[in-house]
Amino acid sequence: MELSWSIFMFYCAVLFLGYVSIQVFILLVDYNRKCRTLRRLPQPPSHWLYGHSREIFVESSKSFLDISTRTMEEMDAKVFLLWMGPFPIVQVCHPETFKQVNQKVLTKDNSMSGPYRLLLDFIGEGLLGSNGKKWERNRKLLTPAFHFNILSGYVSVMNKAVDTLTEKLETATVGGKSVDVFPYVCRSALDVLVTCSLSYEGHFQDYQNLDYLNAVQRILEIEVQRYSQPWQMLDVLFYLSPAGRELKRLCKSSRSFTEHIIKARKAELKNQPEFGEKRRLDFLDILLTARDEQGNGLTFEEIHDEVDTFTFAGHDTTACTISWTIYALGLHREAQELVYQDVCAVIGDDTEFKTEHLGKFSYLTQFVKETMRFYSPVPVLTRRNEHPIEIDGYEIPTGCSINIQSYLIHHNKHVWTDHNEFKPERFNAVNRDGNEIYGFLPFSAGSRNCIGQVFAMNEVKITIAKLVKKFEVVKDPDYETDIRPEFVMRPSDGIKVFLKKRFN
Repeated sequence: MELSWSIFMFYCAVLFLGYVSIQVFILLVDYNRKCRTLRRLPQPPSHWLYGHSREIFVESSKSFLDISTRTMEEMDAKVFLLWMGPFPIVQVCHPETFKQVNQKVLTKDNSMSGPYRLLLDFIGEGLLGSNGKKWERNRKLLTPAFHFNILSGYVSVMNKAVDTLTEKLETATVGGKSVDVFPYVCRSALDVLVTCSLSYEGHFQDYQNLDYLNAVQRILEIEVQRYSQPWQMLDVLFYLSPAGRELKRLCKSSRSFTEHIIKARKAELKNQPEFGEKRRLDFLDILLTARDEQGNGLTFEEIHDEVDTFTFAGHDTTACTISWTIYALGLHREAQELVYQDVCAVIGDDTEFKTEHLGKFSYLTQFVKETMRFYSPVPVLTRRNEHPIEIDGYEIPTGCSINIQSYLIHHNKHVWTDHNEFKPERFNAVNRDGNEIYGFLPFSAGSRNCIGQVFAMNEVKITIAKLVKKFEVVKDPDYETDIRPEFVMRPSDGIKVFLKKRFN
């Protein structure tokens, strides 16, 4: 009997190994076919194993942008291919090509090689990374949170936070010292975000709740480093490493922070379901009370994911945009004067910005848009095709990572005249052309564009307007910075400027 059982187990093992071998063989054949097809795309020479990884990550995350820019220019390509180790990634760098992709591919890349998967432990499966029916349903349920009337109620919060920011910056520059504005702007943007969306007084500018802010920044550092090392994309290996264990701990800490806020609000709504005059309707209220056509609301996990997504994406990209705009003001003094005149013409002697002011700015809006083109707060958008597609005459097999290179599109000589020059007037209504649809992508384009773009632009306008009304911005000539493309476009070494008080 024991012999029969042993024989049975032996045959089971042989069958299992045979099945696994066949599946591996099928995967290898499919991978080989996919690679042969993609080899037809323009691409620089690559190593058979490392691909372009060693060149891309030889020094910093900017190396990826450098090799991408060089490939686009040398091959004069609208689309090309780069290899992250064994992973082929299609790179799109022209608006006409992006338009084709946008009409055929709506799925965010959550595959093993995709960047959005790395954020799942941090922000869950919110709008940023979800797909299909879930994304469609949640997008529809969240849209009322960004209605004009809701956004108008946030303007006073933004005014207050920016007043605190300018006070902090004035104190930091006493005696004519220069200041790195980036950490100040990050704290201000996070204060705005949690106050507006969660009605929570975070007091980040008063150095409270810094454990959360520090955790967010460290999480992004770990994830960017992980993405640059393809062997760390395997979860089973990564989470055994010290960085993996640290990431788990930090994600748990950051999600506990927002979980506490959500649970407290849920209890508050249960006890007091009607909104009184004490508190305005906010993003979290809408999440908790939203219902679809079947009368079903979002689960606690879905609410938690959306809150974490909006808290991260809503403050990080906005903080980078504001910081680069301040940097551009210091570099382009004549343009800064035009921004100042525009602000004074709109607001006069008032110190409080109102909703009606925001649509009246002219040159300020042009300056902010040119900053977003030149520095590209979100340098890359990633998609994944679920069926074979053709773009620019090239076949793209099923399951490919497709990078929409916003920065490259913004610096493509065939798209933007004098693409490496900073010219706000290119966004004047007289000069406006089709580039602003698929060639200008600070908030993506199409149905998967950023749901919070009006909120973000309002905050950027108010922050910059109040700053130039109070200070003249001068770049510190002894301090250099550079772009550092990660999930967002960060400054490599902060942004140091002098702030000279205006006496109007």
